Amino acid sequence: MLEEFREITAAILNRKLIDYLDLAPWDSAQVVREGAFQGRTMLSVFTNLPRKGVRLGAAGKIMSARRAAQILDEGCDFVLIGRAGILRRDFPLQVMADDQYESPRLPVTAQYKERFIDHMRGWPAFVDPASR
Repeated sequence: MLEEFREITAAILNRKLIDYLDLAPWDSAQVVREGAFQGRTMLSVFTNLPRKGVRLGAAGKIMSARRAAQILDEGCDFVLIGRAGILRRDFPLQVMADDQYESPRLPVTAQYKERFIDHMRGWPAFVDPASR
C-alpha cells in the first residue's frame, strides 16, 4: 500500500499539479514496519522523490524545536503544527528563539486549556459567549 501511495505521489509531483504537499502521518517520526521501505522513516519514502518545484511539508506530533529541525533535515521544505500551535499559539516564535524549546507535555490541565479558550473568545462567533 505504501509503495502504491508513493507511486501516486511521484506522478502528482512529476506533473506539477500542486504547489505543495502536506505529508501528515500520525507521527512524523514513524518508521515503516514492513514492505520495500521497512526500517526507513515514513518521511524519507517521500522526501527523496523528484519534486519539480513542488514544496513538501510534514505534520504529526511535532512538539519541539528539535523535531521541527529534524523534519527540515530529512528533506522537507516546511513544518506544519497542530497540537503545538494550540498549546502555544506562538510556537514558531518560541522555536526561532530557542532551539531547545519543547511544548508543554500532554495531557495538559483543564486550566491550561482555558487559556486557549480565552484566546479563541477573541475570534468573532467562535466561542459562544453564553458558555462562560
